[in-house]
Amino acid sequence: MQSSHLLLALSGHGYGHLAQCAPVINALWRDRPDLKLTVCGALPRDIVEERLDRAFDYRCVELDPVLQMFSAWEVDVPASQQIYRAFHDNRDAGLQQDMDLLREFSPDLVLADIPWRILSAAAQLGIASIGMCSLNWAAIYAAYCRGDSKDRQMIDQMTSGYQAAQIFLTPEPSIPMPQLDNIQMIGPIARRGTRQKASICTQLGLSQHTKFVLVALGGITTEMPLEHWPHIDNTVWLFSSEGRLQRDDCLDVGALGLPFIDVLASVDVVLTKPGYGTYTEAVCNGVPVLTIERPDWPETAVLNRWVQQY
Repeated sequence: MQSSHLLLALSGHGYGHLAQCAPVINALWRDRPDLKLTVCGALPRDIVEERLDRAFDYRCVELDPVLQMFSAWEVDVPASQQIYRAFHDNRDAGLQQDMDLLREFSPDLVLADIPWRILSAAAQLGIASIGMCSLNWAAIYAAYCRGDSKDRQMIDQMTSGYQAAQIFLTPEPSIPMPQLDNIQMIGPIARRGTRQKASICTQLGLSQHTKFVLVALGGITTEMPLEHWPHIDNTVWLFSSEGRLQRDDCLDVGALGLPFIDVLASVDVVLTKPGYGTYTEAVCNGVPVLTIERPDWPETAVLNRWVQQY
């Protein structure tokens, strides 16, 4: 019997979309070891490999525009609008690109988190497709840019793409999506790590009473003023990217030689921004969350209400 072929289409905005899909793909592989996977998106391949348990084919390709950011928590609205409009202006050629991609790989199913155009391409080719995400880019774009007829036309086309999927799975906690009638709500998606705080303390020659704070901002490059970072007795700050300031209490997560999820499961608190992946992984591993304010992000209220339950 021929094995099934799944094409995973990923948005390139940070690592959250990969973080949302990876546990699902890994669970599918446990049930269907013969499943063939092709991943398409703009993330670095090594980042994808860190999250997925088995070998896969990879195609680096732009499937959707990426919100432009001043920082991990602040959207550059004018630049984002320009990027989205340019993507929209190239829609016909882009749709043809996606159809050619699907013809080349000939998958049995497309899972998109959450490029919309490839869902339209799959529908035109008669290929089954599923959307999955706690948000959709039509709703996010509408929250920032809805002032004229061109923006409204773009939002309608994005929504139409999501509607083209046979089903759109919304993992808890998700924003409301009343504009979509193919929604199916599902439970939270997150990895579980192994708590290794004692061995980390031993490795670093620190007291077992040391407090660890993980600074995790979801894969968006952000300059942080480490020269002003506080010194707190018996506390070590762990950064998920290498900092330029050499301080005994500031360490790069990579230096620990552990999977990132095990580091997260081992710390005393996660300092982050409102975002699905870090919030759900922290909650599912029993780690408290300290969050940066992000009042304009459409997910913030939903995510904060959810995390406060735990």
